Amino acid sequence: MQRCLALANNGAASAAPNPMVGAVLVHEDRILAEGWHQHDGGPHAEVNCLRAFGDAPVPHGAVLYVNLEPCAHHGRTPPCADLLIARRVKRVVIAHSDPHPAVSGRGVERLEHAGVRVINGIEEMQARWLNRRFLASVMEQRPYIILKWARSADGYLDRHPRSAREVQRISSQATDVLVHRWRSEEQAILVGSRTVVNDNPRLTVRHVEGRSPLRLVIDRQGIIPSDSSILDGSAPTLVFTAADRAPLGAAQSIAIEPDITIIEQVLAELQRRSIRSLLVEGGAEMIGHFIASGLWDEARMVVGEVEFGRGTPSPTIVGPAARTIRSGPDHIHLYVNTTWRTAPLAPWHWC
Repeated sequence: MQRCLALANNGAASAAPNPMVGAVLVHEDRILAEGWHQHDGGPHAEVNCLRAFGDAPVPHGAVLYVNLEPCAHHGRTPPCADLLIARRVKRVVIAHSDPHPAVSGRGVERLEHAGVRVINGIEEMQARWLNRRFLASVMEQRPYIILKWARSADGYLDRHPRSAREVQRISSQATDVLVHRWRSEEQAILVGSRTVVNDNPRLTVRHVEGRSPLRLVIDRQGIIPSDSSILDGSAPTLVFTAADRAPLGAAQSIAIEPDITIIEQVLAELQRRSIRSLLVEGGAEMIGHFIASGLWDEARMVVGEVEFGRGTPSPTIVGPAARTIRSGPDHIHLYVNTTWRTAPLAPWHWC
């Protein structure tokens, strides 16, 4: 199962909105074949594993390990449970059931009805942590929310005074590469209008290979300049605004609804689009709102070596970090919010 999880993690930047899944076919303690779900709409892990094995009969006594319950419904691909039955796999070991309404125990039921022995719950906590984005989206009906910000060694997000769109470096080059990998693993990224005005970020993936996330801007008053990098068309962009303004180039403008909070509207729009995860890179006000409301799942605070003396105070989270790692000269404090879960997902692997 540990091998399944390692294979599944290969889809960190490509499998969404589907879960990350790996599969391993074993006979007499020897791996016969393995596979993983490479991209949305493509063959599932079980299919790739059995294709890698070939058309020969699956040996009697072989075991197929997979970190998520095989599907039992027709989507863009046929049911994996039916494939396992047709290939006469007689024993299947899974990490945990799939809570998606289209599956939700039906895969295990179909396998057992066909005489397949199913063992469930192997390395369950590690597997749930790996697919925490998918699980949060299905169970909570909202994207998995990751907060990220960088602060100086003396606790500021920026230095005052500052000129418009002045670049104020906090993190090291090594951390910049890591942050771009984080972006490649999330489906959407959110900032506020003042971040766009002050910093003019591109919010794309450049330092590593991978797809850029959907870019979101909350621009209530319509103040972001029309030449902002976020409007350059290099990645899809949504601008939530209440202002009546000229077209925003390649960006899509979405009118802010007066009857719900803007954050609720953003999350609802992402859920409607099957966006499983959201990376929030906004300023102190936006990050603070998510923290105060408890509406977050992870927080990643980068602490650099630079000192600003004065500026915008950094957001803070009450309680110790789940883990602290080094990235070049920087320290990154990682926090996990488990208050909304009935069964907390324990930290296992940090991307």
